[in-house]
Amino acid sequence: MWQAFFYILNALEQLIGLYSLIMVFDAIMSWIPFLRDSAVGRLFDKLIDPYLRIFRKGPIQRFSYSTGLDLSFLIGLLLLYFAQDLLKSILFRLFS
Repeated sequence: MWQAFFYILNALEQLIGLYSLIMVFDAIMSWIPFLRDSAVGRLFDKLIDPYLRIFRKGPIQRFSYSTGLDLSFLIGLLLLYFAQDLLKSILFRLFS
């Protein structure tokens, strides 16, 4: 039973780590127009933009328009890591 728990936890950490890495690459590629318009850039946009759109509303959107800084990436990444830690602790309580 513990072995299954560790496999699930490891798979979860790997998926979140991969998604976070894609988020970072997407942010870097957004600064270089020919990379953003490439096939990989469009694929990353399809994977990342639906998640980041959640944070591009309300006060964050107004802040982005007034300063030119898009904080949705930072908020999304921090929330992803927070959710990972929360899920790890919940799974640990369930299986211990």
